[in-house]
Amino acid sequence: MTKKKAPEDLLKVGRPSLYKPEHCDMVLDLGKQGKSMTQMAAHFDVDKETVKTWTRDYPEFLAAFTRAMTFSQAWWEDQGQAGLASRDFNAPLWHKNVASRFREDYTDRKEVTGAGGGPVAVASVDLRGLSDAELATMQTLLGKATDAK
Repeated sequence: MTKKKAPEDLLKVGRPSLYKPEHCDMVLDLGKQGKSMTQMAAHFDVDKETVKTWTRDYPEFLAAFTRAMTFSQAWWEDQGQAGLASRDFNAPLWHKNVASRFREDYTDRKEVTGAGGGPVAVASVDLRGLSDAELATMQTLLGKATDAK
């Protein structure tokens, strides 16, 4: 009978990771240049999913990447502040860029809720019992309400 191997003695399955500890310093430098996750991944010659995997598998990389994204946002905000003094500053383009990169802080959202923060109540009306004349009257009223807007 063959003796069962301990888990640490088993060979790992799959290709070895391309991650290197020095990526932490590199990702911080890229963040300070305002680079996006995609640009960071391209710098390491990997795809974005690999960068996400590194943040999950390597706590030190997660910490560095999180700080890098803070540096990146600060870089973009610095560009916006500097642009305020320039007549040639393209504020709509800048806003579109930061809103796309940093959605949590820059996206204009309107959240609609019902009473007490709950779901919006939706009422339904059964029109099947109305006569043709009543339906025509309702259609006229709805048309006037729509025209008023």
